[in-house]
Amino acid sequence: MNQPIIEGFSHVAIVATDLDEARSFYCDALGLAELPRPDMGIPGTWLRVGSLQLHIIESDTMPVPGPGFPHLALHIPAERWDDTILALRERGVVFPGEPSTRLDFGVQVRAAFVLDPSGNTIELTDVGPLRD
Repeated sequence: MNQPIIEGFSHVAIVATDLDEARSFYCDALGLAELPRPDMGIPGTWLRVGSLQLHIIESDTMPVPGPGFPHLALHIPAERWDDTILALRERGVVFPGEPSTRLDFGVQVRAAFVLDPSGNTIELTDVGPLRD
């Protein structure tokens, strides 16, 4: 029997209650770049995150989060961690708690959490994509 071949994520989609506010946060504060987006009949924006995409869809209400701490995680290279966290603080990004360290697969990694203007949780981490 053939096995499906899934190599990774194409994009992650989240909801925002104010598209302009979300665009400002993700582009101005986090430094993501806007991508061309076809007219899909609903307001939204597509953003470049390295070689991946973040799709933001505008809605009047946020989906109710379930158990398991729903979030998206953005990679910051370890050698750029301190400078990036400082730059985000200088841009007014609020960190509900201080960055922390933990062990992932026996390796010490750093993580910090921020909330976007609509309340989506974003983990910032120096854990990069898995490599073969």
